[in-house]
Amino acid sequence: MLTDTSTDPLTQRSLSDRVSAGEFTREELADYLRTMCEIREFEDGLYNLYRAGQLKGATHMSAGQEAVPTGACAAIGRDDLIASTHRGHGHCGAMGNLMAQSDAERQAHWDAMMAELFGKTTGYCRGRGGSMHIADVEKGNLGATGIVAGNLPVATGAALAEHLKGSKSVVLCFFGDGATNTGAFHESLNMGASLLDGLPVVYICENNLYGMSVPFHDSSVADCSHVASKIEHVADRAAAYPMPGVIVDGQDVLAVKAAVTDAVERARRGEGPTLVECKTYRYYGHSLSDARAYRSREEERSWRERDPIEIFARRLADSGIFTPEEIAGIKSTAKASIDQSIRFALESPLPDASELHDNVFVPADPIAARAEVEAERRLQDQFRPAQSAFYEKFYESTGLDPRNPLPRLSKVDSDALAASHGFRIAPMVDALQEAHREEMLRDEAVIVMGEDIGIYGGAYGATRGLIQQFGPRRVIDTAISEAAVVGAACGAAMRGLKPIAEIMYIDFITIASNQLVHNIAYNRYQFGGKIKVPCVIRTEGGVGRSFAATHSESLESWFVHIPGLYVVMPSTPFDAKGLLKSSIRDENPVLFIEHKEMYSKVQGPLPTEEYTLPLGVADIKRTGKHVTLVAYSRMVHFALAAAAILAREGIEAEVVDPRTLCPLDLDTIAGSVRKTGRLVMIQECYPYASVGESIIRRVMEHRFENGRLGFTYLDGPPTLLAAAHTPIPMSTPLEEAAVPTVEGVVDTCRRLC
Repeated sequence: MLTDTSTDPLTQRSLSDRVSAGEFTREELADYLRTMCEIREFEDGLYNLYRAGQLKGATHMSAGQEAVPTGACAAIGRDDLIASTHRGHGHCGAMGNLMAQSDAERQAHWDAMMAELFGKTTGYCRGRGGSMHIADVEKGNLGATGIVAGNLPVATGAALAEHLKGSKSVVLCFFGDGATNTGAFHESLNMGASLLDGLPVVYICENNLYGMSVPFHDSSVADCSHVASKIEHVADRAAAYPMPGVIVDGQDVLAVKAAVTDAVERARRGEGPTLVECKTYRYYGHSLSDARAYRSREEERSWRERDPIEIFARRLADSGIFTPEEIAGIKSTAKASIDQSIRFALESPLPDASELHDNVFVPADPIAARAEVEAERRLQDQFRPAQSAFYEKFYESTGLDPRNPLPRLSKVDSDALAASHGFRIAPMVDALQEAHREEMLRDEAVIVMGEDIGIYGGAYGATRGLIQQFGPRRVIDTAISEAAVVGAACGAAMRGLKPIAEIMYIDFITIASNQLVHNIAYNRYQFGGKIKVPCVIRTEGGVGRSFAATHSESLESWFVHIPGLYVVMPSTPFDAKGLLKSSIRDENPVLFIEHKEMYSKVQGPLPTEEYTLPLGVADIKRTGKHVTLVAYSRMVHFALAAAAILAREGIEAEVVDPRTLCPLDLDTIAGSVRKTGRLVMIQECYPYASVGESIIRRVMEHRFENGRLGFTYLDGPPTLLAAAHTPIPMSTPLEEAAVPTVEGVVDTCRRLC
């Protein structure tokens, strides 16, 4: 359904009649005008400050578009939410005014906005976010994103959270016309319309006619040969999902309020999202470096003649609701407020360089962390004998075949081992299922979402049985929409849920990397430490199934580079269960990477009682004195098999499994190298700029309590065994040759020792 409200008779009624009918109060109308004037004064003030060289950084001003955020935010309450964009000063301004309950709070709001633009500690984001990420995330603003359309999946996830909580809150998601040509736009609108019969989100397009310099549909200059869209109206795209599409005059604050009010009421009734297209115009260029050559000066003059502030001021005066003097007073008050905010920002302190690392992660409670480590130590005292017996039996059954390093026992041997040691033997897939189930029973905020995770049970069975136990509101099958799934996990986490989002293959995370990096990992830092994003993104990678390059990669090194993100890679069922449970409970976002070859092919002992394992703590899988083998995920089993072979030759290798690559337990790794004097790093990912290269460098630079560096304890060159620098091939002999082998580990250790 497409509605054009510019011809709606409601907007043609006299304003005085509408006030008399109780549709608006005089105070509300004054506030709309003041808010628009404050936004304009803010933007014009920024322009002058940048031109004077008093401000740095990017800025994307919204002067001319003030009616859209003002009218939209006038349609919601203080329990509702917004999600903003890189051109978000107006959104933040209008939402802050809505939340302010006194003139003093209103002034403090504009002060914090301006201070953020100056990079001051008194800014909303404490100088971390700046213009493109300005937001008060503590008061209904989910934040602004510097990547076009990056906020749409987040807003959709926040709406999912509000729907599941039954809060009746609605999310307004602002974006420009440029965003409507991105995949995130389509994925998000499809998700918003299809999940749970429609989510409480209103998608508001501020169509200012240009995506930077490219016209959306047509141009006013003769030499512009390309446009972004063959359709004239963004709202036409609503039919694809389907949802109502509404076109509104974005220069008319009351028309915007009416259209958004209808959409909000519809969302609150549980009828799903609406796409509202506001036809508007930005007076300045895309940024200050933009000379606006792509549009004519005649076009600009025609839009300035329809200035939203002047149109509204004339209506107020012509209706007799306000005198010209009163209108001038409102404008003067707005100017004084922004002038004061500039003075506040100039006088505020800059952050100290010592604060650089503050709020990258949610800090762990040191007392609780020590208790977790001690709890694992006690559990391991009971568990180690069973684990040792398990591997002994496995190597005995295979004759220590280097081509078969993944441990699995027959049912007879498993049952006998379980009976003798009191630990059941289970495959990794069972451990993962149990971790999900136990945490979902423990905490109703835990949900699972992703492709094929419901009835199908996940591509490798890790979520099998969950939908039957917890139902489709907590186990949510989604479309093939990786960006929307990961971004929705971010939004849901910001609104109090503990989502676990499954991405079927780590190769597919490349599609969602904007959401994982720039929203999930960065949000806490770039919003000044005022928000947490406690979610788990589960995925799997690695070779072994002849799936070729786009389904077999090991991309953990990409994400270890990213501040704000934990990266966990378990190697055993025991670790997988305990680490996944801890990841779900942690307040930091976690990328949890499994290996496709280990779901059913790797077994191991599992405790019968509930347990968790500490994140950031390595595990010494086998003790030794001649060489340290550092390996994680599937390569741990290659290292253990190699160590068992070497032991027959009198070479005792110590196998250290980091388990979590970030945070990394460097002390345990370096301590092992200090003891053995030799280091072999084994990984399935590519060698360059990789996890292994980083660990080797950090071990050599590690300073011990006696002042010596790790390098001084080495008796031989540290060695990296990694994947070949080639895309993963499909053919089995080539695939096997592309990654380290047990024989290769053994030969390397023989040369070093």
